[in-house]
Order: sequence, then C-alpha cells, then structure tokens
Amino acid sequence: MPDDQQPVTEEQQLPIAVVIPHAGLAVPPEVAGRVALSAAQIFNEADAYADLLYDFRGRVLHWVCFPYARAVVDVNRPDDPARTRPGDGIVKRQTSYGAPVFRPGQAPDAALERQLIERYWRPWHAQLAAIAADPRVRLVIDAHSMAAAGPTLYDDPAAARPRVSVSNLGRPDGTAHPQRPLAAPPELTRQLAAALAAALADLPVLAVPGREVAINQPFYGGYDLWAHGGQQQPWCMVEVNRALYVGQQDGETAVSPPRLAYIAPLRERLWQAFVAGVEGMMG
Repeated sequence: MPDDQQPVTEEQQLPIAVVIPHAGLAVPPEVAGRVALSAAQIFNEADAYADLLYDFRGRVLHWVCFPYARAVVDVNRPDDPARTRPGDGIVKRQTSYGAPVFRPGQAPDAALERQLIERYWRPWHAQLAAIAADPRVRLVIDAHSMAAAGPTLYDDPAAARPRVSVSNLGRPDGTAHPQRPLAAPPELTRQLAAALAAALADLPVLAVPGREVAINQPFYGGYDLWAHGGQQQPWCMVEVNRALYVGQQDGETAVSPPRLAYIAPLRERLWQAFVAGVEGMMG
C-alpha cells in the first residue's frame, strides 16, 4: 500500500476487484536466455507502473497483478491462435512496434510454449475465475494503461489516444456487439466512463492526449473480459493514457522512473471514480 493511503477495515473495503495483467517487467526464467528485447523495449510494451497507479490493496476485496512481461507472455490473450493476430498470442513473437521478441532460432517450440501457458496463463485465469465466483464482488476492474499514441502495429498507429477509455466488449456507446459477449451493462459502462472523465479532466499531462474519454475505443477488451466478465458481476476494462504520467513513448523510449508526483493524484482520482461507480450501482 502506498504511503499516502490509510488502512481500512474489511467492512470499509469497496466491493470490487482490481486485476492488472500487463504491469510486470520480469522475463520468465524458462526463456530468459532466448529473449532479444532490451529493458526499454520491455518497458514500452508494458502497462508501465499500472501496479502503482491502481494500487488499492487493502481498499478492495481482491487485487492481483501478473508479475511477468506481457512482451513475452500475455495472459490477456486466448489459448487459441486463430483468435489472435500473428505474433500477438499468449507467447509473443513480436512487439507492438514490430521488434522480434526472441533471438534468431530461439523462439519457443510447441512444447515450451505449452509449458509457459500451463505455468503462467492457466494459474492467472484460475485466480480470475475465483474472483468471478466470489459473491461479495460487485464490480471487477480490468486495469490497464495505454501508450499516448497508437503503436506501429496496432489498429490506430500514431493516433492520439483518449485520456481514459472504458470497455465492456461492446460498441462505442456501450451497447452489445453481435459478435461479442457483453462484460458489463451499457449504462454502468457509460456511468463509469463519465465518472472517470470528470475525475481526470483537470490533471496535468506529460504529452498531449486526444479526447477526454472513449468507450470500447481504441480497445473493446481482452480475454480477461471474454472469459470471466458479465457472468456473476460486471467487468470493465479501464485504460488510462500514459500521457498523464509517463509521457510520449515509442518502442525504444528509455526507461523512466515512476513520476510519483503525477501517479499519486491520478491514483486518488481513479479511486474517486470507482467509488462513484459502485455507489451508482447500489442506487
């Protein structure tokens, strides 16, 4: 728990869970000698410092953070290559900027890839399944950050991203998409988006973001929402623009230390919005 937070009793905990799949920077030991990426490339693929940004441990019912680099193992992807872009599955082959993840001839074979999936991906989703089955949990936040501008290989290359986005696997107005399950009700998704937009609107920035808020843009959600959302409770993916606390990035931007003067107030504004979202659910 950050030094600026006060401990709360179990009765004071907000009835939500926070899951953070992409903040880790560690390389799994099984492939440590095979990875071609520099520390900077791993950093720029990660949801940098999302573990600090969403550090509500002790204030929520569940808080889980995957410790390994999504540049290598991405637990927010399905165990089905047909449902992912080439090189963008659970075990990555290239970064979002096009850099190869593994040294020439060192990419994992099918057996090692399966070992990584069983050792890292499957336990992560067992944790999320347990959260989804907890009747105390009223809302799950799938917590992310996003680069200020779209990476080279994404669907929005070089485009300025919104300050914050909220996703429920639906359309840009939060309503259901015919090809995807809805992870949270449209009205709740819109209410949370509005609360976040209001909470973050006047915060200083380190790079120029786009619009204030978006729903299901630039992302409609990942496998966490597909697999677990909308069954026992609503799940919303929240993406905070790193323009608010890291600045502009590309695939080679140098690793920067956490700017706590930006992160601490941003974290508290996020908390205010989550409280408002839960209060709105409870009427």
